[in-house]
Amino acid sequence: MDHHFVGIPELTSVPRVAVVVDVMRAFTVAAWAFSRGVEKIVLASTESEALALKKSRPGWLALKDGERAAGFDAVNSPALLRSCDFEGRTLVQKTTAGTVGALAVADAPLVLCASFVVAGPTARYLRADGGGPVTFVVTGEDGRADEDLACAEYIGRSMAGGEVEAAPYVHRARTSRAAADLAAGRRSGYHPDDVELCLEIDRFSFAMLARQEESLTVLRPVTVPGAPSGLG
Repeated sequence: MDHHFVGIPELTSVPRVAVVVDVMRAFTVAAWAFSRGVEKIVLASTESEALALKKSRPGWLALKDGERAAGFDAVNSPALLRSCDFEGRTLVQKTTAGTVGALAVADAPLVLCASFVVAGPTARYLRADGGGPVTFVVTGEDGRADEDLACAEYIGRSMAGGEVEAAPYVHRARTSRAAADLAAGRRSGYHPDDVELCLEIDRFSFAMLARQEESLTVLRPVTVPGAPSGLG
């Protein structure tokens, strides 16, 4: 199947099916947030919008890249979310690449957000949809981030069914520039376990579907028939 792999700047039209990939760390974080009880994630275009949405909706939480900042309840680190209790809460997320990519294709009929931790369920969801070629939005480094491209290619291969060896794709992500930057502490809001958590294959048994709800782009977990039970 002739899938398309593009960076955010290369999006010139609205695809029918889009999978937005951010391995390190936006959509690994989103999956962990759902595992910690978040009901839905609202994707914000700016930090000021994220704070305004939080302020206008009592009980909502906000998350951003980088160090903790006034008004934000969490940072973009999967390891730092592991002990959080977000049961029934709504989380507003703003990151440098992942949320930007998702908002860029928000008008597509089908939008999934993905990382390695939900790769298998994402592939199964797409296979069941049967909608033909997928546009994979590789969010990091203007489409050149090898961790995102490896994950996108792995999902694309897995859509065909049968066993796909994950190790070569995970190795590419492990040796990517983003992984090196995280491991060296060159990205703020970081925990030493973040890289390993971002490299787990199918940690969770759901896919993540983005839809328009009352003028907002909202991400929700969706159960995928046949997916393994997952660890989280």
